[in-house]
Amino acid sequence: MNNLKRYAGVLTLMLISHAVWSFSPGFESSNPLTIMHFIQNHSALVYLSVFFGLGILLAFTPCVLPMVPILSGIIVGQRSLSTAKAVKLSSSYVLGMAITYAAAGVLAGYMGSTLQTWMQRPVVIILFSLVFVLMALSMFGLFELRLPEKITTHLTSLSKKSGHANVVSVIFMGIISTLVVSPCVTAPLIGVLTYIGQSGEAWMGGVILFVMALGMGIPLMLVGAGQGALLPRTGSWMLKVKQLFGFLMLAMTVWMLGRLLPDTWVKLAWAALLIVGSISMGSLRTQTSQWGKLIQGVGVIILMGGGILAYSTISTIVASQESRTIHTIKAPFIHVDNLAAINKHLAEAQQTHKAVFLEFYASWCSDCQEMDTKVFNQPEVSKAMSGLINLKVNLSDTANPEVKKIKETFAIYGTPTMLFFDTDGKPLDKLNAVGFIDKQALIVLLEQVHKSRHVG
Repeated sequence: MNNLKRYAGVLTLMLISHAVWSFSPGFESSNPLTIMHFIQNHSALVYLSVFFGLGILLAFTPCVLPMVPILSGIIVGQRSLSTAKAVKLSSSYVLGMAITYAAAGVLAGYMGSTLQTWMQRPVVIILFSLVFVLMALSMFGLFELRLPEKITTHLTSLSKKSGHANVVSVIFMGIISTLVVSPCVTAPLIGVLTYIGQSGEAWMGGVILFVMALGMGIPLMLVGAGQGALLPRTGSWMLKVKQLFGFLMLAMTVWMLGRLLPDTWVKLAWAALLIVGSISMGSLRTQTSQWGKLIQGVGVIILMGGGILAYSTISTIVASQESRTIHTIKAPFIHVDNLAAINKHLAEAQQTHKAVFLEFYASWCSDCQEMDTKVFNQPEVSKAMSGLINLKVNLSDTANPEVKKIKETFAIYGTPTMLFFDTDGKPLDKLNAVGFIDKQALIVLLEQVHKSRHVG
């Protein structure tokens, strides 16, 4: 009962933190310069404490939540498990995550772009999606993933001497997960990177990001500890748990490929996963125990959800083929992909006394896709953008020298980034935004841009 209460406490913390984050309009995407000025104007104790708290809030956003099934899969895959060992593994995973944030932050301060951005290339996403498929198949018992014999022998020898081999491998998994799975570029992160770039204090920036990542990892450690106390040690339940995490690994594959595939394909993949997963886990089998009936009920709900998603997606496809009428409005963007074109439009805007809205995006950026499907296609947003010169800049090809010049010129650390310029061509730095921003928050920013046209 105490273990259940502990686990319920973790879930309650997740809900409360998510609610706090949800009711902080635009906070996640607020101006990075505000974050930078906060660091400059407060003591280390104050801003480190604040960043630790920000990390805890970020833990319940898409920045960290995708890591939960990975950490859970690591814990479930252990042959012998105790609460102490689960805490040790969870802490190792979080340490890897924190080291990565710190190192990537320091490198970004010197190099002007993030290692995580490079890791978001399509080829990398596809390769790691295949890794998750292999992990899922291993969880289903089709085969056992093993390292080469020489490495296994070395790790076994190291384990006997120090007992740290498993810890090192989990730290490494935390590093890889942070680079590939975590899709977020948030205002706190960009604010620290801006601070590093302007102050030259790369190591202090690394410490700030390390502390923030530790905050992000606290809920992960609590979840890991809860699993160590609650997961069954042996028996048929363990097989079911492994199957469940096998489907979670497949879910990670769908989620990652969702950055590359069309929205309808992704929805159909989710529907298929929900339906197949629910049936495989026994939602249609007769259950006798109370727990079995409860789990079956949840499985039936998931099965129905998958069916509804499949039906609605197929209906949408059929309807779009029958009628090409689209009820959303295409945002009035001018698409550009080189610095000369951007400068040309900025010069023309200044000559015609028009303000400018610059949005930097990448095709593999999940937040960018969400902006396109939930924000920029809304009539109210299109109306608010009217009268401005709206430029949409493609930064997808990170190896392109032109993209590198654009990122250096405008100090772009991640996507989506939104910059604004007044009618005189001066940047409105206080309005800049990074990351996903909802419809209402964007409209507020655009209204302030319009007001700037009449100032002075």
